[in-house]
Amino acid sequence: MKNKKWFPLLLLFVGALAIELIICNFSSWKSLFYRNRIVFENVRVDGGIETEIGPGSYLVPEGILTLHIDDVDTKVHNLFLALDFSEDVPVSYTVSLTDEGNYYPYFLPEQILMPGIRRSFYTNVHPSGKVKTIEILITVPAGNIVTVSGVCANARFPFLFSPVRFLILLGAFLFVYYLLHVNKWQTEMCRGSKKQRIITTVVIVLLIGLAWGLTHVNPICISSPWPHHRQYQELAEVMAKGQLYLDAEPSEELLNVENPYDTIYLQANGIDYFADYAYYEGKYYVYFGIVPELLLYLPVYLLTGHHMPNYAAVFLFYCGFILAVFALYREVVRRWFVHTPYFLYLLLCILTVCGGNYLFIIARPDLYDTPIMAANMFTAAGLMFWLKGKYTESIKFRRIYLLSGSLCMALVAGCRPQMLLFSALAVPLFWKEFISKHSSKRVSDAISICLPYLIVAAGIMYYNAARFGSPFDFGATYSLTSNDMTKRSFNLHQALLGLWHYLFRPPVVESDFPFLQGVQIDSASYMGKLNAEYTYGGMLICNAFLWVLFSIHRGKDILQQKRIYVFSIISIVISILLCIVDVTGAGILQRYMVDMIWGIWFAAVLVMLALFEKAKEHGGLKTLALFLMAVCLLQAVYGSGVILGNGDLSVNVRTSNPELYYSIKELVRF
Repeated sequence: MKNKKWFPLLLLFVGALAIELIICNFSSWKSLFYRNRIVFENVRVDGGIETEIGPGSYLVPEGILTLHIDDVDTKVHNLFLALDFSEDVPVSYTVSLTDEGNYYPYFLPEQILMPGIRRSFYTNVHPSGKVKTIEILITVPAGNIVTVSGVCANARFPFLFSPVRFLILLGAFLFVYYLLHVNKWQTEMCRGSKKQRIITTVVIVLLIGLAWGLTHVNPICISSPWPHHRQYQELAEVMAKGQLYLDAEPSEELLNVENPYDTIYLQANGIDYFADYAYYEGKYYVYFGIVPELLLYLPVYLLTGHHMPNYAAVFLFYCGFILAVFALYREVVRRWFVHTPYFLYLLLCILTVCGGNYLFIIARPDLYDTPIMAANMFTAAGLMFWLKGKYTESIKFRRIYLLSGSLCMALVAGCRPQMLLFSALAVPLFWKEFISKHSSKRVSDAISICLPYLIVAAGIMYYNAARFGSPFDFGATYSLTSNDMTKRSFNLHQALLGLWHYLFRPPVVESDFPFLQGVQIDSASYMGKLNAEYTYGGMLICNAFLWVLFSIHRGKDILQQKRIYVFSIISIVISILLCIVDVTGAGILQRYMVDMIWGIWFAAVLVMLALFEKAKEHGGLKTLALFLMAVCLLQAVYGSGVILGNGDLSVNVRTSNPELYYSIKELVRF
């Protein structure tokens, strides 16, 4: 019996090992059978000046070095470039060939050599018959020195056993195996036992560790060299002195220009201005939400005299979001879906915090992402406290939870004001309580829910009025950004474009690493100024887990029975409204999706739990398990693509962390 129990696991181990050794090293095994290995001796070099450093060393003044190899007259399966460079930077090269099928040379796709990664110096080629001539055009920074030791054809491709790749394969196999054995993972219900608490704690610690690693995949976000990304730090300095405007003085030309918010005019006429700062009546302000400033930046500055870096703030708020999601889903399971397996609860938590849009934020932790991540944390925490308050019998703790929930939800206004729309979820959540309770409890609950909003609103309205003369003016419209925000208004065509790009636009997938492509948005049909950057596709299409919403009708009866169907619909509607608010007020940007994705994702979690409960009663658990398996794999692929994507030309792993980027690229080159 013991052997039967372990035999499937042994097969999975052997399968993962076989894939790692054979398939992932296919080029290495194939190269063992190449008969004619050649080291080209007569390599002609153009574009370089020989140096006294050593034989084969060339100074490349123009940045282009070309290697010519004539009279090859043999079949060529791969090339190995034995080169050394004076700088450890990525080097691009292009191979052109003539062969039996092509009299004139044709160019192969550009490749990258990464010093320190041996396999990047090898490339497979697929000519038409015997190769006649080879030309290799190498691009390096002008003035660099390149040492050409030789060029080899049909070389033995280096074998690479990657423990990381093997463990990922093994983990994926074990996960799929366990997921497809529904009877195993549904035997342990989510009851909050000591064992489950330990496992949950370990998973949370691992997720926090993963988040810390992801904050460092783009080192440029750690150094944060952009001057306008110091706004929270500058605000801490002036608030310590008792003022709300920044010390920076606007130029005389900016003070006198007719429309200071037309930044294209400012650039064209050489007028200095501070990009992305709020400018109002001759003063510079920070329009980003004040709550992150009061929670992190200002206290750190006052206590230590040093500034909180933006990446650390994003990381801390993301960690808070992880904790809030685990706590919220625990309440959802306890109150609405008591027969949920612990494994499913854990899986839904991980899928949520590792959703592609959230990974985009944590992998690019900068100024803009700080208030967005804080707002998501407070929204999840607020819903969790509201749920605890809704079902707590103790009047004392009920009030504490309701006050805490409303405080979290109200603080969203001081982070990302538009996300305050999620506070509308209080209506379907507490509707029954306010209708059925007698007046004294109804008034008590109403005060507990509303009081934090009044207090937070008073503080934020005072802060707004002190800066911009109106308690309702957050200052975002005064931002000196790529377009005049003071003139933006609702437009149906623009709103529909926003819904398309934010929700439904398919991703652009190519055959080359990192496969997922960020695409600059350009709508030739919109006859107006469209503020847009790039996206990785609409969140409803690209996040496979959200596809469960297309089956909401199947779980409608369960959701209605638990009185949360309307709650789920309103959650989705709020996300759609946020799409329209963001595209109208600012534009279409990938990071703005994190404003709106929470409502859709949370509704999808409720639908998934309802579908599981229904499948458990009426059959279909195997189908649901297959769906979850596909979802997890697709979410992993999409999340990886978002992290490694090159949509943003200034912040991406390829340019800011090339060693990591090309190391990963080699892991998926077989």
